[in-house]
Amino acid sequence: MRTVFAVVAFAFMSVAAIAQPMPVPAPPPPAPLPQGQVLPLGVEPPFLQPGKEVSQPLTPVGPAPVELPALVPDPAPVPEPKPETKPVPPDRPRGPLGPNWSSYELLYWWPMRQPVPPLVVGTRTGLPQVFGDPNTSLLVGANAIDTEPHAGGRFTTGSALNSSETVGYEITYYFLGTRTLRNRVTDLGANRVRSFGLPYTNAVTGANEVLTLAQPGANSSLLSVATSTRVQGWEVNTVANVLDDKHLKINALAGWRYFQVHEGLRLEQTQLRFADLPGMVRTADQFDAHNRFHGGQLGLHADARRGALFCEMTAKVAFGQNYEVVKNEGMTILQSPVQGGTATRAFGGSGIYVQPSNAGRTANGVFAVVPEGTIKFGFRIGDAGRVYCGYSFIYLSDAVRPGDQIDRTLNPAQIPLVNGTGPVFAADRPARIVTRSDFWAQGLIIGLETRY
Repeated sequence: MRTVFAVVAFAFMSVAAIAQPMPVPAPPPPAPLPQGQVLPLGVEPPFLQPGKEVSQPLTPVGPAPVELPALVPDPAPVPEPKPETKPVPPDRPRGPLGPNWSSYELLYWWPMRQPVPPLVVGTRTGLPQVFGDPNTSLLVGANAIDTEPHAGGRFTTGSALNSSETVGYEITYYFLGTRTLRNRVTDLGANRVRSFGLPYTNAVTGANEVLTLAQPGANSSLLSVATSTRVQGWEVNTVANVLDDKHLKINALAGWRYFQVHEGLRLEQTQLRFADLPGMVRTADQFDAHNRFHGGQLGLHADARRGALFCEMTAKVAFGQNYEVVKNEGMTILQSPVQGGTATRAFGGSGIYVQPSNAGRTANGVFAVVPEGTIKFGFRIGDAGRVYCGYSFIYLSDAVRPGDQIDRTLNPAQIPLVNGTGPVFAADRPARIVTRSDFWAQGLIIGLETRY
């Protein structure tokens, strides 16, 4: 019975040891008791001596512990990729010139009138024209033919050359469209003029005479005098800012200018003959004057601002060479009735004021000065736009004009219109002359400017 109690107590102690949270090393098993010996109740069996090996470890009684899987933390959420954006640099302050600029201008200019010598005189009575006679009046010439404004354009583009936008360049092109003006004189129809002709100085006698073109009962004529003008040019300038104040900006200019003026004067007439040498005669005289200027240029540009309003002034002056060309051309066509038809003869290089003695081309180069001035008034549109109107003036100091190249000293016997046979090549008059004067053009401008 005592043995049973000992076994139960030993089992109870083993279960209690297993239930502990931290296992305590089990005591060594008791040494084997002699056969038949029973330990008294409450006496613990002796422990094994230290150092002695145990045949096998004690096996715990009860269900095996369940190993739980290690807890893995949830992965952090991955942010969605954002589209790549380039960093926007901060706005850089603009310099006094700006990175780029351009302007577009409408020109409405009046060129200088062409000088025209006395070319046509006439009467209302039908009597021959006589110098000094009160019945003879000057119809064309002695003053310039009335002129009209020419429309054109001027375009400028420029760009800065350094990061601080204080030095740059600009290119300008401008033009005036070709404009032709005409004066007509005729005795045909219900015109007040009954007779007219071309005044000249007789190369033989030196007297002032009139080459009659229309005379009642003898012949009739239609005469046209036309002038034409064309202007264009370009310039390339370096621009440098010298003053940049809140209300005033001044730039200096230095560059190259090309300026071109082409003018023409043409006389055309058709004569119907009823008496002497019946038939028809057509003549034409063409005088052309070309001016092409090349030269270096200096200038100043001032821009005064107050709020949205501004006033801009530009002054330039160019020094260089003007290449002058004068061309004289003439033509006469004689048509006379013959049996079975009409005989036609043409003579090149011979009209009335143009004969073989002065026909051809003459060229020369002279020193000239071209100043230009412009003033504009307008208002700004935001930070990049401006609209304005103003006035501009340009001048050429030395120029050839077609009306100045006419030599009115003639020998009528050498003119095909008079002799009916053809020009005379041995004459020395009219002479090829080169007379110089000046030229200018002025007018209004309306424009738009952008800086970007």
